[in-house]
Amino acid sequence: MKNPSSIILKGLPVSKGIAIGISHVMEHGNNVIKEEYIDKKSISKETKRLETTFKKTLSELNIIRNKISPSIKKNVGLFLDTHILLVSDKTFLDNIRFRVKESLCSSEWAIQSEYLSIRDSFENIEDPYIKQRIDDVNHVVKILLKNLIMKKAKMNIVSKNFNNVILVTDDLSPADVIIAYESKGLGLISEYGGRSSHSSILTRSLELPSIVGVKNGLSIIKHGDYLILDGNEGLIFINPEKDLIKYYESLKKSSLKKKKLLSSVLTKKNISLDKEKLEIMANLELPQELKIIKEKIIDGIGLFRTEYLYTDRTDFPTENEQFIAYKQIVKKMKNNPVIFRTLDIGADKEIPDNIKTGSIARNPALGLRGIRYSLSDQSVFINQIKAILRAGLYGTIKIMLPMITNFTEIKDAKNLINIAKARLRDEKKKFNNNIKIGIMVEVPSCAVLANRFAKHVDFFSIGTNDLVQYTLAIDRVDEEVNYLYDPINSAVLNLIKIVIDAGAKNKIPVSLCGEMAGDSNYTKLLLGLGLKSFSMHPSAIPEIKNIMINSDVSKLKKLSKEIINCDCVIKKNKLLDKINSI
Repeated sequence: MKNPSSIILKGLPVSKGIAIGISHVMEHGNNVIKEEYIDKKSISKETKRLETTFKKTLSELNIIRNKISPSIKKNVGLFLDTHILLVSDKTFLDNIRFRVKESLCSSEWAIQSEYLSIRDSFENIEDPYIKQRIDDVNHVVKILLKNLIMKKAKMNIVSKNFNNVILVTDDLSPADVIIAYESKGLGLISEYGGRSSHSSILTRSLELPSIVGVKNGLSIIKHGDYLILDGNEGLIFINPEKDLIKYYESLKKSSLKKKKLLSSVLTKKNISLDKEKLEIMANLELPQELKIIKEKIIDGIGLFRTEYLYTDRTDFPTENEQFIAYKQIVKKMKNNPVIFRTLDIGADKEIPDNIKTGSIARNPALGLRGIRYSLSDQSVFINQIKAILRAGLYGTIKIMLPMITNFTEIKDAKNLINIAKARLRDEKKKFNNNIKIGIMVEVPSCAVLANRFAKHVDFFSIGTNDLVQYTLAIDRVDEEVNYLYDPINSAVLNLIKIVIDAGAKNKIPVSLCGEMAGDSNYTKLLLGLGLKSFSMHPSAIPEIKNIMINSDVSKLKKLSKEIINCDCVIKKNKLLDKINSI
């Protein structure tokens, strides 16, 4: 139901839910600072301004962290720690000090030029998760500049209060999210941002309805406007009429009721109506997200992305540092399996500058990434494997290799894993020698030859995000062509079916960990294709599980086959509706 008299904005939904209320518009600004220099006589005065700003900003961030409720502090405080660490980082601060003392930059220009230098190093990064780590630097720089410029300003970020309002901003920071949650804000809207930013991850963790990437949001939404925020569809209605408000209030009420009912589903066994045993696992990006799965009953972590340990730093994490982090995750999951995907960054990703990574690829998506990077920089890979093997003593762990395209990559990776084991023996360090090794199936060549690849690995995990992208030659973040990104394209579905059948034939597990797994539109279709293991964002688990345990898989197979063989988009969508109605 849409009201034509309402202004409607569209953005990227990053945290589901509906919020209805008054807008609170807050603009951080764009860090537009003019190039400005000082004379030598002013160095002392300028340095004092700078140091005062550093101390004030650090104090503000610590105050916010200390105000976080004990119930969430342990899990979400670490998001703010990234900012606190940056404001405390000696290299970052010394570079700014150097620009003032040696280059005679004004304090504002010293901070801004240091930010621009860091931003430039992120320019060619393709991976959205890694690329959005520059957001953390940007957020800190904005606070520094605001504190520097507004001499008599009180602690603005500390005194914010978003009680009972929908926050509308140009750039959502983790601090904003935490304050909105603590002050009982209704929802969040941002002009800038993506699904994998720290702020977006945090909104999902705290289950705050949120939409990002809303173009011109601040120029259209005014302070005090009445809004409907639809975090399920990414829609924003400005000053809607009563009928639309009434409709969404009803929708919100039924959604809350449905959520309450679905929570009871979590205690039930993962078995379909026709007694098929199914598996439901979670995808995690950060240790903090373990909080979200506390109340969810799952079969394990089907995908743990390890990249978070390699970002926001100037060197690679040590073996011991990784071991401690992985051990913590495995122990928290007790006997449930944790599948660690090995490092999935490369020449197009942000990694330490002091280690040679090769030249930047012309097309980063086709360059030195995933297993290719690990095989090219073997010391980094071996260190990570040693840490995973050691953590394997504390629970059930599996190793998953990303971006596999040929048999040699599997063979070479296994050889390096054996080298890692030999080194651990030499160092007299205890480890699990029997960890299973699987691969991500996210490249068409891997899917096509799945039956042969199955003889070399212990399990498959289908990464549909990249599989769709590579199969259809579509950059899913390119606004000019992402409308062609279609998970139910027959070519994509055929590849998924090939992989599932290859797993069954060779008696190895097959899971799917792409966004399709957490999309209720595709659950019955995937079940009909023979998929029995789904790994998704924890927030999607109740709804997907409810569909799975209330499905008769045997009745879905025929329609799934029809959908694969259908060439008409309109008819295919009708068939999808039909299978979802069964």
